Amino acid sequence: MAEEGQMNYKMLALIVVLVIVITGVASFTFFTYFSVSGDKDQEEKKVERVEDIRPTYNAGDFTVNITENSRINFVRASIVFEIENEDLVEELDKRSSQIRDRIISTLRAQNESILEEPGADTIKEIVKTKINDLLISGEITNVWFTELVVQ
Repeated sequence: MAEEGQMNYKMLALIVVLVIVITGVASFTFFTYFSVSGDKDQEEKKVERVEDIRPTYNAGDFTVNITENSRINFVRASIVFEIENEDLVEELDKRSSQIRDRIISTLRAQNESILEEPGADTIKEIVKTKINDLLISGEITNVWFTELVVQ
């Protein structure tokens, strides 16, 4: 009888070890599968984001004195436009003097709160609107500051 009880404990211990091993293998497989598929989804999203970028146009560098501001003397900015299509580049080149004038006027007219805004979103929208008012064959979809110094 002692051997039967000892045999039952050995059998029970073997079953417990097998259950633990099977659970471990199943868990490892489950987590490995879902972590790899999640990485693929993130890589696909990254590729989509890169493909979403349209052609760009470098509007140039600007150094502008600020009017009617007590603490800020000047702004230095480098601006790049995201445009609808490549055909718009020709019109932007033709209107480069008008575009520079609008950007300079826009930057000069800003106040401290707009110039010191963390993302410069307000200035970007104002510049975008003013330049799009000039254009005939398309429009600017985004404005980026590659450099923005406010002093």
